[in-house]
Amino acid sequence: MLNTSAWRPFPRYMVEPEVVEEESGRTVTPYEHDLILRYAIVGIFVILATAALSITKVIALPVTAGVIFGLVLGPVVDWLVRHGVPQLLAAFIVVLVGVLLLIGSLTVLAVPIASWSDQFPAMLAALRSKLAGVLVFMDEFKKMAASLSGKSGVELNVSQGNPLFDIALGSSTAAGGLLIFVATVYFWLATRRIFKARVLRLCLGHGARRSAGSFFEEIEVRVARYFGLVTLINLGMGLASMAIAWLAGLPFPVFWGALAFLLNYLAFIGPIIVTVMLFAGALLDAPSLLSAAWPAATYFVLHLLEGNAITPVFVGRTLTVSPFLVFIGFIFWLWLWGPAGAVLSTPILLVAMVAQEEFARYRKTQLDDAGEETKPA
Repeated sequence: MLNTSAWRPFPRYMVEPEVVEEESGRTVTPYEHDLILRYAIVGIFVILATAALSITKVIALPVTAGVIFGLVLGPVVDWLVRHGVPQLLAAFIVVLVGVLLLIGSLTVLAVPIASWSDQFPAMLAALRSKLAGVLVFMDEFKKMAASLSGKSGVELNVSQGNPLFDIALGSSTAAGGLLIFVATVYFWLATRRIFKARVLRLCLGHGARRSAGSFFEEIEVRVARYFGLVTLINLGMGLASMAIAWLAGLPFPVFWGALAFLLNYLAFIGPIIVTVMLFAGALLDAPSLLSAAWPAATYFVLHLLEGNAITPVFVGRTLTVSPFLVFIGFIFWLWLWGPAGAVLSTPILLVAMVAQEEFARYRKTQLDDAGEETKPA
């Protein structure tokens, strides 16, 4: 016969004894109440927001990029407005000039891009022939890793569907994203003053309106300053790359300068791509590996100087951002939105930092005002 003492309620359903708290004279503040619950809600919100941004990437990416570029071009529109140009016309002029510059750049680079795209198979063949020993070692290492993992190493990858249909679908998606991007930039520049005024009306209290106004102003200043400084630095890297390509005898030095200028916006990965492409391009006509390696090595040394000496001096003085946060943001947005997200990672981080600083300043002001009200007269 079973002992009845074994049949006890599950501890989850047992009635817990009441805990009598001693009077300590200290009350729990609203910020200390249910701290774990509040952090759990924030974590759930972050997970859901990440999933929503991933699902709506086709729309969220160009809209976010349009708002970021609108923040960068906002001071230009303000300058035109101060000189008597209407807001809508100023926004249209800025967007039109940007589109014309983009079309002009593509027109100038069309021939070099087409030429180097034709040379791409020859560049791969040169890399295989010059680095045959390294590739054989990598194949052997891959086979050894496959044998240790229990896989045969032979895999079939059957692509289903029509590749022309995939190209057409991707082109239409890119065209739609570009149209959304341009429209977002225009409407942001044309209506941002009205948008700010409406947001400020929603803020209850003078302190909240002051914090919101400071938030908008600080965002525009920091993002515009960041993109301006980075663009000047990237322009210098582009000119240096063009000079290296000209000295190395590579055709179309303008192409290499434009490539270095654009890919330098892609932190960590972009300069590595330029280095590899410079090495592969020089291998086509170089008699030896040493003569083919010096353009890529020179560019990489310049990139190290730019990343460790020039950029921290000019950008770090006004935009203090933790390198760890920059790296984590870069990895996260690269995973979520690809290379375009990686380019936008630092501006998004700046917006988040400004929001956190303004919220902390507003909360401190509210606590100080509450403390002054509770002081005895």
